[in-house]
Parts: sequence; C-alpha cells; structure tokens
Amino acid sequence: MNNLSPKSCLQCGKPLVGRADKKYCDAYCRNSYNNQHKAEDEHFIQLVNAGIRRNRRILKDLSPEGKATVRKEVLDQMGYDFRYFSSIFKTGDSRLYYLVYDYAFSPVFEKGVEKALIVQRQDYMDRLSLEIWKKP
Repeated sequence: MNNLSPKSCLQCGKPLVGRADKKYCDAYCRNSYNNQHKAEDEHFIQLVNAGIRRNRRILKDLSPEGKATVRKEVLDQMGYDFRYFSSIFKTGDSRLYYLVYDYAFSPVFEKGVEKALIVQRQDYMDRLSLEIWKKP
C-alpha cells in the first residue's frame, strides 16, 4: 500500500486535501455519511421527534392567542399526526389534554362535530395527573 496515494472521502469518494486524518471532503458529506450509518432505532427516534415538532408548530399556528377551538379536519389537513405527543394531562373532570411540549389539545365534540380545544401549556399541567401505577 502506497502511503503517498491520496485518501478519498468516505461519502462521495473525492480525493481529500488537508489534514492527514481527514475523512470527508466537507460538512455535507460528513453529515450524509453519519446519517446513513446511524442505527435503525436512531432513524425511528428522528422520525418521532420530527412528528412531535411538526405537531407543535401546527398547534402554535392555530392558537396565536394561546387558546382556540378548531375542527379536527383542519388538523388533519395541516398534517397533524395524533400518534405523536410529549405527555398527557388529565383534569379533575377527567378531560385529557395531549401535550406537545408547550401546547396541548383536548378532543371535544360539539353538535356531533369532532374538534380540538387547543391551549398553551399552563404550570399546573406539570404535575402528574395520571395515576399509571394505581391498582384497579
């Protein structure tokens, strides 16, 4: 093996110029290579986190004043994915709020129409409201 032959970028194969321990020609190739070689579970985590962030953006956009009621179909049209949320809060009257970081929604039915009551997170929502280890 000839030590004088130029090394090539692990991602695109271009010859490398510069430091002897250089592996990639630029930041784009380094990021592409690392993203392709992450474990399968890391890709799943990225997908879920992207879904949660998208849901948060949608709730924020629909609730500029901090509280709003919208039809479920609006959330559907905007790409809201109901599988992804960061926590759950249960009120004293058993209403569930699905929190997405600092916004939350609660499913409501008004005259047979599915709607979502969107609110900004309140401090009292930080306390544990579900007794998940409670025996039946």
